Amino acid sequence: MNDRIKTISSVTFLALLGSAICSDAIAGSVPITRGTDKPIQTCVAEIGKHADYINASRVVHRISTLDQRNLIEMEMTVETSVYLNSDDDVAREYTASCVTGTMGDLLEFRIDPLQPKAS
Repeated sequence: MNDRIKTISSVTFLALLGSAICSDAIAGSVPITRGTDKPIQTCVAEIGKHADYINASRVVHRISTLDQRNLIEMEMTVETSVYLNSDDDVAREYTASCVTGTMGDLLEFRIDPLQPKAS
């Protein structure tokens, strides 16, 4: 009887160990997505439709606020900087406000160019 318990315990332990290793291998191959990925992509795409990217060498989007209003709506503020010809100076800046729905659909959008700094 004692040998039977040892055998069952050993087989159970090996099965649990094998399933843990398999689940880690599967989890490592699946890309990680977050609930905010789609709304952020929607907002950045809409900024691209309204902002002036002509002759831009680099465009940087920074999310300054991210607020889950309710179960359906997410509100965010995105600050966009446009750099020209590898200069370190910002050529144009924008602040955009977006509200997206559950599937990343755009509900509200507003973009305002920031005034250039006085030299």
